[in-house]
Amino acid sequence: MIRRHFNGGSLKARALKGGVVALSGFGAAQGIRLASNLIMTRLLAPDAFGLMGVTLALQIWIAMMSDIGLDASIIRSKQGEDPEYLATARSLQLARALLIAVILVAVGLSLPALAANGVLPEGSVYADPRLPVFFFCIAASAVIGGLNAMRIALHNRKLDLTPVIRLELGSQIFSVAVMIGAALAGVGVYALAVGAIAAATAKSAGSHLFLKGPPARFAFHREHFREIFTYGKWLLLASTFGFLVQRGDQLLFGWLFDLSAYSLYSIAAIWIVTARTIIETVQRRVVHPVFAELHRERPRDLTRNYRRMRLAFEAGAFGLFLGIVLFGEFVIKFLYTDAYHGVAHYLKLLALMLLLTPYRLLSSVTLTGGDSRRFTWITIIPGIALFVGTPLIYNAYGPDAAIVYAMLTPIAAQPFNWKFASKFVKIDYARECVMMIVTLVAAALILQFA
Repeated sequence: MIRRHFNGGSLKARALKGGVVALSGFGAAQGIRLASNLIMTRLLAPDAFGLMGVTLALQIWIAMMSDIGLDASIIRSKQGEDPEYLATARSLQLARALLIAVILVAVGLSLPALAANGVLPEGSVYADPRLPVFFFCIAASAVIGGLNAMRIALHNRKLDLTPVIRLELGSQIFSVAVMIGAALAGVGVYALAVGAIAAATAKSAGSHLFLKGPPARFAFHREHFREIFTYGKWLLLASTFGFLVQRGDQLLFGWLFDLSAYSLYSIAAIWIVTARTIIETVQRRVVHPVFAELHRERPRDLTRNYRRMRLAFEAGAFGLFLGIVLFGEFVIKFLYTDAYHGVAHYLKLLALMLLLTPYRLLSSVTLTGGDSRRFTWITIIPGIALFVGTPLIYNAYGPDAAIVYAMLTPIAAQPFNWKFASKFVKIDYARECVMMIVTLVAAALILQFA
């Protein structure tokens, strides 16, 4: 039993409350997202979702390539509540946002020339003349997000999640209203991009108006920058390759598939990423702060807490996977028009990614222990496997095999994951392999019968 109290409550009580709040907020957010998706599929053609999918995938990759772990630094650092530390982090946040925007604009400007010269595959998402406008809109949303107050990370550090959840839900509702209004006004496929700008604006404004914390300032203090950069420099590589594991399939298949197939794939990915985010929300907002505090205060309790959490995460991941495989096709046919029924096929293939999400708990153990260098290797290895192997599998065995292979690439990192986390927790290797075996068997069955 955890009895010690920090920041006004025991770690166990704050973790349980944080978990309930995070999941409740997630449920509400996904309900809004589902309603929005169903409305927009009736207002827009499937192409809109393919264009938005590849835009967001590239934006997230650029964001992760420039990620030095600002939120993670605030959560784990002993100085994470110092106003000067937060002001330095905010300056770095804005600089990163401007970098992201410049790259997105440059890519958007280059696409027409690349398409005209035959560099981009004809008929692919990348060759569509409407894509540059999406890049420009997402670049604007990135700059707006760079102006956020650091109070969001501060609330996460304290496991005080209710104000953050309210802000995110409010921003999401505002974004949906703007998207619907834009679609009805005749903006067409660009309504989704306009909604992204609206969401960023609402969240940024709300972080200043509705969250408590020190004044949102810009500053640069060398000692704080050194701490953030020392911890986060390895995360630049980790985030870059981490994206390849999390979303790299969307970049690859945007190149390999035609726009019609990729649009259906993108909608299936929305559903699966939504399901995966149930697990990752708890990890990011509850498990990561809990592990960080255990590292700081009671490292001897890490193994016991990790094993308990692992069981819960495995049960949740398997339940989500089974529900999607058994009922996904029925749900898609019930909710969508005939033009979208092909989504169900991709849904089953993509569901495999859920089974490997519990292994991210071990990555959190390593990262919150401050070993960002070794954490980086956990992400590099499957990222390389994804981008090297997926096109080969696609050309040799077809799209379904390539999708399944892409979902299984995180397995390549597990020996390293175990080795690095063993510095902090005791690894039960036989127990650790159970979900991996389940995943491989499930992959064989899905390829056979999907």
